[in-house]
Amino acid sequence: MEILIVGGGIAGSALALALRAHDLPVRLVEARPEGSDTEGAFLTLAPNGVNALRALGHGDVPAAAGGFELSGLDFHNASGRRIARLSGEDDAARYGARAVVLRRAALRTELARRAREAGVRFDTGARLTGLAEHGDGVRAAFADGTTIDADVVIGADGIWSAVRRHTWPDAPLPTYTGIVDCGGWTKVDLPDSARQQMIFGRRGFFGYAVKDNLAYWFTNVPRATEPARSELDDLDQTRWMSTLRDLYDGDPAPVPRILAATQRAVGVWPLYDLPSPRTWCTERVCLVGDAAHAVSPSTGQGASLAIEDAVVLARCLRDEQAPAAAFTSYQRLRKGRAEKIARFGRQVGERKASSATGSLFRDLTLSLFLRMGARATAEQYGYRVDGSPSGGRRD
Repeated sequence: MEILIVGGGIAGSALALALRAHDLPVRLVEARPEGSDTEGAFLTLAPNGVNALRALGHGDVPAAAGGFELSGLDFHNASGRRIARLSGEDDAARYGARAVVLRRAALRTELARRAREAGVRFDTGARLTGLAEHGDGVRAAFADGTTIDADVVIGADGIWSAVRRHTWPDAPLPTYTGIVDCGGWTKVDLPDSARQQMIFGRRGFFGYAVKDNLAYWFTNVPRATEPARSELDDLDQTRWMSTLRDLYDGDPAPVPRILAATQRAVGVWPLYDLPSPRTWCTERVCLVGDAAHAVSPSTGQGASLAIEDAVVLARCLRDEQAPAAAFTSYQRLRKGRAEKIARFGRQVGERKASSATGSLFRDLTLSLFLRMGARATAEQYGYRVDGSPSGGRRD
């Protein structure tokens, strides 16, 4: 079976590595040129994501990519008072792993490096312009006029997936959430964080964690009008950072201090929600990761779900003779879980709205909301791609 993966991000690179672990032939194409992977600042790989890497046989990836562990979340209001806490000190005992903070590009690069070493061919600068299924396979066409024939094509090309668009042209498009996200890392004299710190500021939402005097930070900034697709690519960084400092002026320490020390953000991106597609697959085309089920960053599950997808789909392609049967099994195993987490992420995201009345209500109810969501968190963290038992209810 000749397998073509479109998209060389975390989902595509993890899938290529998983397929090669079963000696399946795979080729990967990526629209961006070599060395241009700057999308996203950093991410949190949840315990279930770490366990998925272990199931893949590459549990050392987080350490190799420079990650560091955290244990839970603290939430603070605009006065600096802690209003809720999500404990994670017992995650290793309950789930077999703790959450890990990593630079997104470092994680993707490490996965791609290992996939190349396993024999995967990577072609960069290959922008998909057409996809045609026929009786014997799929023909993919690219902007430079070349075509590739494969038995199956797997779209791992993100929320704006070209594979999804060419296969299901009438599928709903991603919808803008009203939030612009950005982040980076800044040298600052602060103690290491035991947990990630989340601050509901007066005009925005800010999160950070510190390791070895390096603050990994992000912010969600409300913006009513949707930015044009390329509008935020070449921002005046001096002006942008000045805007952020003004936005968080007077908010709890050390937020103003982190921003004062920051010269530039790694990137700025509008956040989108993807309506759940009716199906993820045809007989010869399939979607993984954000192309199938983009989830809010509020879940901390995007990369973890993508790696889970990779492990499960590779096993289905190994075990089923017909691609259509493999894709049907994969969708049955993955769709319900991903859509449930996406719904939970929307609920969390709604709590980031800032207003005098809304903030008071949030301060009074967030702790209760997190306790009610504890079972969902345990289900997310305790999932194992090999089906072994892990985790339980978080009381």
